Amino acid sequence: MASPTERPTDEPRPAFGCTVLPFDGRAGSASMRMAGALDAWTAADHARQLDVLLDEGYVELRIELDELVLCTSDGLDLWDDVQHRLDPVGGHLTLAGATGVVRRVLDVMTASPVHFCPTVLPAA
Repeated sequence: MASPTERPTDEPRPAFGCTVLPFDGRAGSASMRMAGALDAWTAADHARQLDVLLDEGYVELRIELDELVLCTSDGLDLWDDVQHRLDPVGGHLTLAGATGVVRRVLDVMTASPVHFCPTVLPAA
C-alpha cells in the first residue's frame, strides 16, 4: 500500500498543465492558464512555478482556471499563501474563470467566514 503522499505506480496520475503567458504587457504582471487537477500530487509543481514568478519579481498574478477540473485544499492553501507573500509588496493574486467543481469550491471559500485572500472572478 502506498503512503498518503505517494501515488501508486499503477494508478494514473491526473493531467495537470500550467502555461505562463504575458499579462497586459505590464511590468511585474504574469498570467497563467491551468488545466487538469490541482491536488496533493500536483500542488508542488504549481508551487514551484509560482515561486519562480515571485522570485523574478512578478507581483500581479492572474491564474485562468477555465480548464481546471479539480482543486483540493492543497491548491487553495497554496494560493492563499501566495497572496500572503504578495501582500507586503502590494501585489495581488487573481483567480479567474473557474467553472464546475472548481467554481463551487471557490464559491464556498469566498462565502465562508474563513478568510481566503486571493480575488476570485467569475467565468465570462
